[in-house]
Amino acid sequence: MLSTDGVLYGAGVLVAPTGTGIHVLTCAHVVAAALWLPGEGRQSGADGRKAGAPEGELLVDLPGRAWSAVVRPVPEGWSPPPSLEHLFPGQALGDRGDLAVLAPRDGSPLPDLRQGPLPLAECGPADDRRVAIIGYPRGAPAGLIATARVTGRGGPCPEWVQLDGVRTTGAVVERGFSGAAVWDPAIRRVIGLVTAAAKDRTAKVAWMLPMEAAARLWPPLTGALRASAPWVRSSRACSQPSLEETYELAEALLDVPQIGHDSGRLLRGQLPAAVRRNVPDHPWPRQQLQGLVQACVDQTGGCAALRAAVAGLGGGSAPAAVALDVLARVCCADGGTPGEPR
Repeated sequence: MLSTDGVLYGAGVLVAPTGTGIHVLTCAHVVAAALWLPGEGRQSGADGRKAGAPEGELLVDLPGRAWSAVVRPVPEGWSPPPSLEHLFPGQALGDRGDLAVLAPRDGSPLPDLRQGPLPLAECGPADDRRVAIIGYPRGAPAGLIATARVTGRGGPCPEWVQLDGVRTTGAVVERGFSGAAVWDPAIRRVIGLVTAAAKDRTAKVAWMLPMEAAARLWPPLTGALRASAPWVRSSRACSQPSLEETYELAEALLDVPQIGHDSGRLLRGQLPAAVRRNVPDHPWPRQQLQGLVQACVDQTGGCAALRAAVAGLGGGSAPAAVALDVLARVCCADGGTPGEPR
């Protein structure tokens, strides 16, 4: 999510509810900051009533997907953020979820729908499940991945759900993650939008607006949500993994001590030369492993080679078993190429 002069302010989620066309979901405070509005969208009257959607234009860009568009706030999809400092007596916080719905300007090109929108689902109970978030803090225009657990409702808004970081090292949710999709790898759907993070980064606490709350604020979204019951992919076709799936596998590989200690360089050395030469070098461990995964996916037999290498290095450890399970789910581990039956 960028201002019209190209300054990055946050992230967003591409959606296409039935009958509405392409839209982008992000945080109201991201839009307000990009438009240089006072108070990051928290402006209100003396009685605390929420303000209406601002006027103005922003840019939205899908990194690496060759698509961008000029977007404008949708008035009926505007919900300003709650005050982080004080409350007005009697003020309802349920209508202050920090949501902004943006629509492309007429005549804007449409993205390749095979690369989006992302599937959505209700968050449901806060049951300590693990989630992944790709944000765009300063200095990381290609994104950083943070991992967290869904721990409970609360914080500045009763609609929000708390996210607790799970790593002692690595990326934390910070400025640049606002509006980012909260991805549930178990059901492979977006269950919320990051809205805020604790000022103390060592606390590793953040919050999200769950998708069911976003749908209450913008009802057209309702039809795009799947219920919170676990969803299992039924297709047995070997399809090209999505970007989110390759990130999920990279995260699982990073959890294997024998792989994560050197950002996967030893793992790369175990792969055939035809695969190994296509693995790019990257200073960030997650991006390094994501590039390794993508190189394996793109090369015939690459996923089978990756499976053998992970099994050999992992030594039967629990993290290696988890990584192998993810690999079997998202990658053609029998040596087939994308598009062929498993």
